[in-house]
Amino acid sequence: MNKKRSFWSIAQKHLMTATGYMIPFVVAGGVIFAISVMLNGKAAQPTTGWLGQLNMIGAAGLTLFIPALGGYIAFSMADRPGLAPGFITAYLATEIKAGFIGGIIGGILAGLVVLGLKKIKIAPQYKTLGSIFLYPLGGTLIAGGIMVFLIGDPIASFMTWLTTFLNGMSGVAKVPLGGILGSMIGFDMGGQLIKLLPLLHKHKLILCHI
Repeated sequence: MNKKRSFWSIAQKHLMTATGYMIPFVVAGGVIFAISVMLNGKAAQPTTGWLGQLNMIGAAGLTLFIPALGGYIAFSMADRPGLAPGFITAYLATEIKAGFIGGIIGGILAGLVVLGLKKIKIAPQYKTLGSIFLYPLGGTLIAGGIMVFLIGDPIASFMTWLTTFLNGMSGVAKVPLGGILGSMIGFDMGGQLIKLLPLLHKHKLILCHI
């Protein structure tokens, strides 16, 4: 039982560390994105003029939040050598349409791979080279390859189903989702669990964009 609690405690630490770094991307990108749509005067993304350019700025933040999430999960797990593999693997997840779940899995995968690579003994004079070259390169090739060739498509299929399910919710069907979000707020106001709400909120409202 203690081992189980220890595992979840470690997993929570890495996820919450990454979420803390990721939230500014969601806040900055989401607010700018929303302002551009609001000023557009209709429920559609502006594509021309200065509003289109403003929308582009917001979209950049929203596009980068999943790579940032994956990157900082790997960073929390494996320190600086995990940062690039985590960012790149999570970015690949977005390209495959695996969404934020793919980004989380990609970040964890990259962190685990780099941790494994760091256990391989190398000569003391090559330790610096390992941190800036060998570990990032190996971690990116292995974790990125697993994402692209093995797990990316199944995750993308699941995200497609989830998108269809959420977008199909209307009327009274939205009550359970509202209940879940409200319960999270009431249960953990100001705590770590509440930091996960931006993921759910963004996924429901602008999933079509990413």
